[in-house]
Amino acid sequence: MPETKTSESLLHNGVNFPPFNDLPGENDIDFTYYDEGPYGFAPRQHWCFLGEIVDSYGLCRVLLRVKDKEGQVVTIGLHTEDRGEALVPQIKEGHTVAVLYGEQHGFLDMTVGIRVEEASIIKIIPCSLEQLLKASDNMAARNNKSKCCGCCGKSENTYDNTHLRLCSRCKQASYCGEACQKKAWVGGHKVDCKALVWVQWFAERNWGVFNGYLNF
Repeated sequence: MPETKTSESLLHNGVNFPPFNDLPGENDIDFTYYDEGPYGFAPRQHWCFLGEIVDSYGLCRVLLRVKDKEGQVVTIGLHTEDRGEALVPQIKEGHTVAVLYGEQHGFLDMTVGIRVEEASIIKIIPCSLEQLLKASDNMAARNNKSKCCGCCGKSENTYDNTHLRLCSRCKQASYCGEACQKKAWVGGHKVDCKALVWVQWFAERNWGVFNGYLNF
């Protein structure tokens, strides 16, 4: 039985964060994601589909066109109680959609996409998919080396009383002082911070073991 593969960068893990073609089909039992128990089949681990919004449309319900990690463009149909109306103010081309437990669904027009029925399993993240994946890579790299200032590169050193302060929002980027923090914010961390907040959310969860459904 396939096991979850570890990845240096979490969001590049193709099992827990699969592209559309690797999602399980809604009418199939994919043993990568399901185990057979005494009461039938149940998830054995968590997974989440990530796609960048390229378009949105729909009169009766919101339909999103998104591009996954492999560049494939697919449709996400919002079949929630409000037909996706609550998400409309957040929908913006270039932002990322995350769908927990996404499955390949055959729509009536004979296309295959993702059908979302619960509002709690979909989230729009205010950054591009590229920025989100880059933030995941940066977090993995940061965890594998000693802390240093995200602006000037100065390392933390207790001997000369150099103490780094964490960004209060993402808890990932570190700075040696207020001046460097302000400079880094203007220089790009303002954008990166949004992505890092969500990478941290994903990183705080154990994706390889199923102990009940996750929700956003």
